Amino acid sequence: MTESVSIELKNMSKHYGSTRVLSPFNLTLEAGCRTVLLGPSGCGKTTLLRIIAGLETPDEGSQLVVGGKDMTHVPAEKRRIGFMFQQYALFPHMTVAENVGYGLKVRGESKAVIEKTVDEMLALVNLEKFKRRNVLALSGGQRQRVALARALAIRPKILLLDEPLSALDAQIRHKVREELAVILRELGITAVIVTHDQDEAMVLGDRIVVMEGGVIHQAATPEEVWRRPASGFVAGFVGGSNRVRGTYQSGMLSWLGASTPANALAHGIAAGLANHTGAVDVYFRPEVASLEALEEGEGVALEDRIVKVKDLHFMGNFVRVTVEAATGELLKVNLASAGEAIRPGARARLTVESSHLMVFPG
Repeated sequence: MTESVSIELKNMSKHYGSTRVLSPFNLTLEAGCRTVLLGPSGCGKTTLLRIIAGLETPDEGSQLVVGGKDMTHVPAEKRRIGFMFQQYALFPHMTVAENVGYGLKVRGESKAVIEKTVDEMLALVNLEKFKRRNVLALSGGQRQRVALARALAIRPKILLLDEPLSALDAQIRHKVREELAVILRELGITAVIVTHDQDEAMVLGDRIVVMEGGVIHQAATPEEVWRRPASGFVAGFVGGSNRVRGTYQSGMLSWLGASTPANALAHGIAAGLANHTGAVDVYFRPEVASLEALEEGEGVALEDRIVKVKDLHFMGNFVRVTVEAATGELLKVNLASAGEAIRPGARARLTVESSHLMVFPG
């Protein structure tokens, strides 16, 4: 494969008329790194991908540097970038081999070079036996691999993937994303992947860039994004965390009617509150909480956080319980199993270890 290159986005922004799509930011994507752009629909991640590809023009003053060269105004066809589209965009009247070799044919490569490269790419994605088959005769997962092989056949410096697995059903998607992660890792190519699927981002990315409303909230490793979110948005978006209102004053965090010493919080969270007094947002993920059913008429202590069970859903490997706090907030709790006492209408004691709380000024 082509030697991997770095990508530098300097003062990058994008407007459509008066509508801001990307707020100005600076970001460096290291050579050989698999970077995932993660965020909800409309956050600007696909626009950013298209700017890198040369399919969109950034605002004046923005700069795109690839491998040390300014590529801001270089036409898309001269950027040596492989692009895998969301719907694959395969040619239905062509065979697998013809689809994979199409870019090389357009570039005027010889038949010998095209055939050799096609064979190499099909071997890479384990589709050698399907070389002469029409793409319409393939499964969704196989078509995905054909699209990947075609994008790689031109020996790109950068590989861009726009929601590469969204067209697949859940079972196939899980299998193919593992295969894709292995291929990208083995190639060592600089790759930028757009997705709104958090599991997909964790599997495919060396680095995750979390976006919302055209703003980059965090760019870090998957583990850091999960364990040390940089903002309330990241804490709430990644992992489907619960959010409750609280207050912080004089070293004490109060939420759902009970207080927690700040020094019991995870490292970094307490430090972030050091100069803050007043309202805060408290986040915790459903799987770190537990519920203890209360007997009818049972008294409660001041430190207890009491909730009311609203609903239960069996999810296969866990039970999702929806509870309502005294403040009216609806929260999700994932339990390995729920006994008969955890039922709609029951009162329960909600417990979350302080080290699992993520707290940000409100």
